Amino acid sequence: MSASPQEIMTAKLFFNAAFPTMQVLLDDDPKLHKKFQHFRGTVQFGAKNGGDLLCCHLIFHDGTVKVVQGPLENADLSLTFSEVNKMNTLLKGGLALPSIKGKLSMLPPVLSVLLGLKIMTKANDKLKNDAEKALKVKSSLYMITRALSQYNKLGAPDMQAFCRRQPDRIYQFRVEHEGDPAYIACYFRVKAGQSKSGHGIYTRRSPFVLFRFLSIDGALKVLGKECEFVEGVEKGYVETVGSPEYACSLNDYMALLQGMLT
Repeated sequence: MSASPQEIMTAKLFFNAAFPTMQVLLDDDPKLHKKFQHFRGTVQFGAKNGGDLLCCHLIFHDGTVKVVQGPLENADLSLTFSEVNKMNTLLKGGLALPSIKGKLSMLPPVLSVLLGLKIMTKANDKLKNDAEKALKVKSSLYMITRALSQYNKLGAPDMQAFCRRQPDRIYQFRVEHEGDPAYIACYFRVKAGQSKSGHGIYTRRSPFVLFRFLSIDGALKVLGKECEFVEGVEKGYVETVGSPEYACSLNDYMALLQGMLT
């Protein structure tokens, strides 16, 4: 059975936006960092869609991971779902099983990093310590800024219209912590229909809109949907500097994408 356009968009957003966030886990999660420090191998991950295969492959190399769209001939390990919807169900935290081929010895570490992505949907009161809190905030912001750009690149008409009507603008995200004004930072850039996401502070242009989270805990409350964005502003968890109209519009797209990926 062929997947719906919405299901295909969701799958591609996982491949293009969520999966690259695995690098944050390999860098910042001590257990995963140690486990993948000398790990090498290729993993194909995807689902059947009618007579086609919708997939990407992951290249692990000594603590790094590269996500490449499309199949890989002779991958070391292949995880293939019978339907795109089933694959999306698993990635959203539900139950679904793929067929598995290749080096089964690679399966435990690969599953550990896939499960590690669930840090982004883990309830705030279940986070064990400050390191986990920071990991959730960093992973979530890196993923959502990348998803904003990919949503445009993958052809969502409303997002494309939003990007086309803007010249060269930077939407900057910053999280403050213990006196560091850019403890976690990333950005979303729009230029005449084109888009790009990146990590850190964009230095070539002042932000059109700055989303400034005043603490890790405040960022968690807003990103974890414990409160709506406007309420977060009122309570001092986050402040916006710049166009309130475009800040609200971008927040609406962020909420839409979070809903698709969680």
